[in-house]
Amino acid sequence: MPDRPTLAASHRVRALRLWRAGARRAAAWKASAGRRSAAAMVGLVVLGGSFAVAAPGAAAPAPAPTVRTVQVTSFDGTAIVTNFFPATGLTAGRRAPTVLVGPGWGQPGESNPAAPSVAGLRQQGYNVVTWDPRGFGRSGGAASVDWYRYEGRDMQTLLSWVAAQPEVKLDRPGDARVGMAGGSYGGGIQFVTAALDRRVDAIVPTIAWNSLVNSLYPNQTPKSGWGNLLCGFGSAGTNRVAPQVKATCELAATGGLPDAALEAWWRDHGPAGRLISQVRVPTMIVQGTVDTLFPLREAIANYQALRKRGTPVKMVWFCGGHGVCNTPPGQAGHVDALTVAWFDRWLKRSRSVNTGPGFEYVDDSGVWRGAPAYPLSRTRRVSTTGSGTLAFSPADTSGTDIAAQPATNAVRVPGPKSRGQVVGSPTLTLTYRGTGNAPRTSLYAQVVDTRRNVVTGNFATALPVVLDGKTHTLTIPLGAMAWTTGALQLQIIGGSRLYYPQRVTGSVTIRATVRYPVTPPAHTVSFGGS
Repeated sequence: MPDRPTLAASHRVRALRLWRAGARRAAAWKASAGRRSAAAMVGLVVLGGSFAVAAPGAAAPAPAPTVRTVQVTSFDGTAIVTNFFPATGLTAGRRAPTVLVGPGWGQPGESNPAAPSVAGLRQQGYNVVTWDPRGFGRSGGAASVDWYRYEGRDMQTLLSWVAAQPEVKLDRPGDARVGMAGGSYGGGIQFVTAALDRRVDAIVPTIAWNSLVNSLYPNQTPKSGWGNLLCGFGSAGTNRVAPQVKATCELAATGGLPDAALEAWWRDHGPAGRLISQVRVPTMIVQGTVDTLFPLREAIANYQALRKRGTPVKMVWFCGGHGVCNTPPGQAGHVDALTVAWFDRWLKRSRSVNTGPGFEYVDDSGVWRGAPAYPLSRTRRVSTTGSGTLAFSPADTSGTDIAAQPATNAVRVPGPKSRGQVVGSPTLTLTYRGTGNAPRTSLYAQVVDTRRNVVTGNFATALPVVLDGKTHTLTIPLGAMAWTTGALQLQIIGGSRLYYPQRVTGSVTIRATVRYPVTPPAHTVSFGGS
C-alpha cells in the first residue's frame, strides 16, 4: 500500500481549531436531532503526525484544501482509517458536495488520488471520501458484512466527521451535502447507511444485493463457486471477519446449508425487508447483466421496493459486474456519465441536468436502450414447451466458478420465435418425476443463445427436486436478461460449477413450460442517458 498523505505541520493548529468548532456545531445539532449517531466525532488522529497546541489569540484562517488520511474512532472505539480528497481546484474557504466511495469485500479504501474512482468525481467538483471498512486494511474490528449494527454505525460516525471538515458543503450544522457510490460491498453499505441516517442525500449502489441468503443460497442450493472466492478474499492478509462468516466459509467447503440461526444472521445483512422501506433518498441502482453473484433479480427487487414507496429511483443494467461480459459492452463511459449526472441533479441540485429515462439497459448487441420504468410497458408473455428425460450423476458439470456455459447433457426446450427482446425474468414451470440414490438434489436451468453458443447472463438457476418417484410441479423464476429473441433455448442440466458439485445419481422425466417476457426493444439512448 502506498504511503498515505498527511496534514502539513503548518496547518495542524488551524485544523484542530476548525475541528473543535465543527465538533461543537455537530454536538448542538445532534442534541436537536436525536436519531443521529450518538457516538459521532468521538476521536480523530492524523496518521503520521500529531496536533500541536495553538498559542492564545492566534488567528485561524481557513487552511488550503489538502489530501489527508485520518483515523476516525467509531461508536465502539474501533478505528476506521479514512481518506479525504478535496474537489479539484477547490480553494481555501470554499466548500463542495462530498461523495463517499466504498471498496469491495476484503479491500481497503482507495488511497490513490489519481485512481479513476476518486479522480473522476473530484474533477467534476466533488470532494471524495474513502475508508477501510472495519476488519479490512488498517481499520480495526472484524468485518460483519455491512451489518447495520456495526458497519452502519461506523458510517454514521463518518458522516459526522465529514460534516466537520472545512471543505464540505453543509445543509445545516452537522449535516453535510453527501452522496455515496461504490460497488459490491461498497454498494451494499449505501442501502444500509441511507436507511439509518437521513443525512445521506443520494446514492448510486452498484452490483449490490437485496438478500444475501437468496444470493448465496438460491433455492436452498449453495453457490459454492462465488462462496469459495469470497471466503478467500475475506481471509486474505490481515483481514478479520466475524465468527458467523468463518462458520459459513466452513460450510462452503462441504456444500452444507446454514442452520436456522446462521441463516437468520445472513438475512439481517441487506436491504431486503425492513431496511429497504427506510431508504427515501434518490437512488440509482446499477447492476451487471452478467453478474452471477448478485444477479439482476437482486436489483429488480430493490428497484421495485423503492418505486412502490415513491422514492426517486432509476435502474441501469450494464454488461459487467461479478462475471464475464461475453457480448458487446456498449459505449464506454455511459455508466460513469449517468453517475455524475445523478449526483449533479441531487447533490448540486441542478434541475437542468438530464438523468435519462428511469430504466436503461444494454442489450446483447451492445446497444444502450431506455424506457420510463421497468418492466417495459409493451411486455407480453410468450410460452414455449418441451419434454425429455435427464439422467444425471456427479460427472455432470459445466461452466466455471463464476460463469455458466452450455452443457452437452441436457433436456432442451425451444425459445420464443416472436420478434423482439426478452427483458426481465422468464418463468419456468417444471412437472417432473424422478428417482435417485438420494431423496433430494438440485438440477439447473439456463437459457442458451444457440447462435453464439453462450448462456444468457452467464447464469444458471438452481431447481430443487424431490426424487421419490412421484409427480411434482415446480414454478420458479429464471435469471433476468436483456436479450434478442430468435436463437434462445432452455437447457435443464445436472450440474453447474456455479454451485456445489452434483452428488446424486438419478433420472428425471421432465415436461417444462417457459414463459418469456418479450417486448419490442426500448428506444436507444445516447451517451449519458440523453
